Amino acid sequence: MMLMVRVYPNNDLEESWRSLTNNLQKISADHCTPLYISEQEEKDFMTIMFDVKDIDAFADVLVKNIPSAADSEKTRTITLLKPVFFPAPKDRARQLERYQVAIRVTSDEVHNVFNHTIHLDYSSDLFPTYAAYSFGEDDILLSMLSVSREKIRKFVRESIESQKGVLGVDVARINMSKRVAPTEMWKKYRESRYLFKPSDGYEEYDYTEIGAMEGAFVRDV
Repeated sequence: MMLMVRVYPNNDLEESWRSLTNNLQKISADHCTPLYISEQEEKDFMTIMFDVKDIDAFADVLVKNIPSAADSEKTRTITLLKPVFFPAPKDRARQLERYQVAIRVTSDEVHNVFNHTIHLDYSSDLFPTYAAYSFGEDDILLSMLSVSREKIRKFVRESIESQKGVLGVDVARINMSKRVAPTEMWKKYRESRYLFKPSDGYEEYDYTEIGAMEGAFVRDV
């Protein structure tokens, strides 16, 4: 299963990021693989995305290893269910920003909103990279690429907030991300969960390379 761990640092967020990236072996095991880490704009936490094969065994990593590896004060765990990934348009815009879109929905409309959202007609300058159910504070999470904040806010207003049952939507820009999973493993992981296979006009694309500490574009982190 995919699982997100939000890490709230004891001290400085940047120091916690460095500590975590220097201690990745502490949070990796046969039963769990960290896929990527990211930070959202104006948030006081960073996120580790995991592939978890044994949730009970992962509990030890969560309570014993992550606090020391990331110098964290507290963590919050979010389970992602039935994730689907999307290949990218070949003619996509050259400069894209990555966003997380969190949707809250009435329980009787969650399936309909999810199904409708993942099958919308997307453009080359705004499209999803993955979507999943996330039952807790939010009901659906999407990772999306957009050419601008204005573009994605217009999309959310017209295509998501207007759907029956939607109670609220939060949009947060990802200002830094780093893939930590092995390249081939991460590629196969996404491909096995594609909503549709890349064909004419689409291709495999590693969206975790989008987003940097000082902006939204590719940078070594």
